[in-house]
Amino acid sequence: GRDQLSVTFGTGEIVGVFVHDRVCLAGKVARQGALANSMLQTGQVIAGAEPPTEDDGESDIDDAGSQKPDSDTGGCLDLRFITAVAMSDHPYSLFSFDGIFGLGPHLLSQAKEFNLVESGAPGGAWQVDYEKTKMFGVFLAVSNKEDSEITFGGYKTEHMAEGAQLVWNPGAEPDQEHWMLKIKSITAGGVRLPFCDDGTCRALVDTGMSLIGIPSGDLGPALYTHLRHTSEDTGAGLCNGPGPKLEIELEHSTITLDPPDYARPEIVTNPDAGGTEDEKVDEGLEKNKCVPMLMRMDLHAPLSPKTLILGEPVLQKYYTVFDGLPPRIGFALAHHVVPKRANSAA
Repeated sequence: GRDQLSVTFGTGEIVGVFVHDRVCLAGKVARQGALANSMLQTGQVIAGAEPPTEDDGESDIDDAGSQKPDSDTGGCLDLRFITAVAMSDHPYSLFSFDGIFGLGPHLLSQAKEFNLVESGAPGGAWQVDYEKTKMFGVFLAVSNKEDSEITFGGYKTEHMAEGAQLVWNPGAEPDQEHWMLKIKSITAGGVRLPFCDDGTCRALVDTGMSLIGIPSGDLGPALYTHLRHTSEDTGAGLCNGPGPKLEIELEHSTITLDPPDYARPEIVTNPDAGGTEDEKVDEGLEKNKCVPMLMRMDLHAPLSPKTLILGEPVLQKYYTVFDGLPPRIGFALAHHVVPKRANSAA
């Protein structure tokens, strides 16, 4: 039989075998909405950032009988990956998607053939100018009135708020294994924290992280102190009212998060109270107090001990573009059909 390997991903485990196969991405069909299943669960995967053009009458099949890589039906490429033969029930039985594609820099892959971004353009999956071959844009929806979307080979300005400009921040290291940026400073509620004054703060930008990850130590209590606030608007279990801002200063731009982006109502449960766990939580809900949603995660060397993980709160507020030539990440305020504040208050 074929050699098997075990992979731990989050809290789950996958047993699988190596596969070398042909992978195809959707083109015009997905853009017209016929396909809406992707790596982002309820979104689309788009090969190439250019909008579809009118049919020019040319065949999508080349002289050798193969699909042309720039065809509107989408490009295909040869890719190595792991196909699962067994998966733990938790958490995979809860997922509606049926695959996971890592989008990290190629140094994090076993080989370039396992890396979609590295293999995509050379393999013919998208055909764009050279400077966009290792570029992809990520848009995360905030309501059911829009779809999340990944665009390979560039990005879509339609996902950027009116008047917003994409601002690039260079990678923290020239040959880095993660999408990592330098953090110059962190300000909470108008107070600049001394945490990053030694110049060693870093940020990993991660599409798979649902919160903001912070190292243990002094940063968490300081953020809690300066971002905990009173709010009269906690509709739908979220903090929608005005409050202190969380500002993360990068090399060339500043990520600014408001309470709807980072906060939740404070919960203080009484273990001696009767009723179910849900009832205890409901009774303990401080409806006028909001606290930041943070996850403590300590990353090991060679990563800096002062490394934060910027996940969904940042990627929902900002249209985020990753580029491997050279490593850099661009942010622009995202355009949403229903703003998060209005949507969460509904």
